[in-house]
Amino acid sequence: MPADRYYTKTHEWALLLGGRRIRVGITKHAVEELGDITYVEIKPIGTRIKAGEPIGTIESNKATEKIYAPVSGVIVERNKEAGVVEEGSGEFGAGELEKIADDPYESGWIAEIEADNPEELKNLLKAEEYEKMLKG
Repeated sequence: MPADRYYTKTHEWALLLGGRRIRVGITKHAVEELGDITYVEIKPIGTRIKAGEPIGTIESNKATEKIYAPVSGVIVERNKEAGVVEEGSGEFGAGELEKIADDPYESGWIAEIEADNPEELKNLLKAEEYEKMLKG
């Protein structure tokens, strides 16, 4: 599990790319719990969100789960290459959803948020704290 990210108790990760831009994805643990991912949808680009609010949905052969925002801000990008679609667009993911399962921390990222305050990342878990939480 990459140490350069912050983690949520709901199994998302957040990586500060620079400035106020935060890349968001789901953790390997979430991928393992979900099974085969069949659809990923996020709120439209330009949507303002608050930390802890759902920004999207991920569907699999086992469950449908919410994806939660690790920070407050505006959704500015989605990972089209990994098949992430915008809510209400009517499109079905044309990308490779396997990227999310096979490489959740790199090519399988889900969205990018322009954070209101990147300092909010400090409210999240560091890698070792997240691992400790998983071990319970």
